[in-house]
Amino acid sequence: MNMYAKCGSIVNAYNTFNRMGCSRNLVSWNTIIAGYGNHGLGDRALELFQDMKAEGMRPDSVTFLTLLTACNHSGVESYGIFPETEHLSCIIDLLGRAGRLKEAEDYIERFEFGGDPIVLGSLLAACVLHGEVPMGERLGKRLLKLEPATTSPYVLLSNLYATDEKWHGVAETKKLLKVSGLKKEPGHSMVEVNDTFEKFTKGDFSHSRILDIRETLRTLSSAEGETAISAGYQN
Repeated sequence: MNMYAKCGSIVNAYNTFNRMGCSRNLVSWNTIIAGYGNHGLGDRALELFQDMKAEGMRPDSVTFLTLLTACNHSGVESYGIFPETEHLSCIIDLLGRAGRLKEAEDYIERFEFGGDPIVLGSLLAACVLHGEVPMGERLGKRLLKLEPATTSPYVLLSNLYATDEKWHGVAETKKLLKVSGLKKEPGHSMVEVNDTFEKFTKGDFSHSRILDIRETLRTLSSAEGETAISAGYQN
């Protein structure tokens, strides 16, 4: 079925799918939906999605990815609308989360977004998530050339090396960051209390109630430790 679809014979692909009858599963549904979508037949892909739900088949992340891709192809074919950075980043993010990194990279090259740091950054983050070091290194170096004055490529590349325990790479990346004169912005969180937002920044002790905050953290940490010990005894 997949072979027929990729060879352009979508009719034979559907006939194969139809003959499967009750043996159709999620993979076969995703394959036929993707086949129609890749041929610019987004409306038919959406119809098949409705048929899939009617048969009680629960869609997964790949199903929604194929639908998004189908709508994208239909837009190009029917209306001459080409995807912009935001559209492509969404697709790359979905492909990346699903572990389909090579497909995501091919998608970037097909639509000539290889010079867009937002899109490349999405794929690099997916490489970190899945520990794909060779591709991540390649993307990281491209990002450093595109955005030498931004810290995020350095941070992502360092995290990538750390996932594979390549500590020399981590050290080299941090050295490059230091030489560049850039500083990583400390992480922070916002908490709303009585309609007022309080900002907590890593390593910052300048808050007016820092003593109360630290005392509360000590109490929570102590309670958490006691709970963990209690759970350990129960096991």
